[in-house]
Amino acid sequence: MSREVVEAIFDRDEFLTPEEEMLYRVEDGFVAEMPQSGERVEGREAMVELQETFSEPPSVQLKRISGEGDHWAVETVQSYAGDGDYFVCVLIEFSDGKIARETRYYGRPFTPDR
Repeated sequence: MSREVVEAIFDRDEFLTPEEEMLYRVEDGFVAEMPQSGERVEGREAMVELQETFSEPPSVQLKRISGEGDHWAVETVQSYAGDGDYFVCVLIEFSDGKIARETRYYGRPFTPDR
């Protein structure tokens, strides 16, 4: 069941609305963290508010989903209008079949100095 939830959110031709995506998260105790920026979102309604701050959501190219049970990792390339591409890794933890915690890491592509 957990993989189906991950695929419903990340492996789609169309984005879910923030309200549709919210239904896949636990009602009480949801947390999303973005360590690079120090952001911590507590509560699925707060996540909807954060998502709605983007006038145009990024396009997402799914690279890989891996995991089992209650722990999953998703790798994507996300393109933000006016800000370019980011490689994104989302670590997802489930509780009772819904997402309880997300940790999101964002990195820009770069050319190695060799």
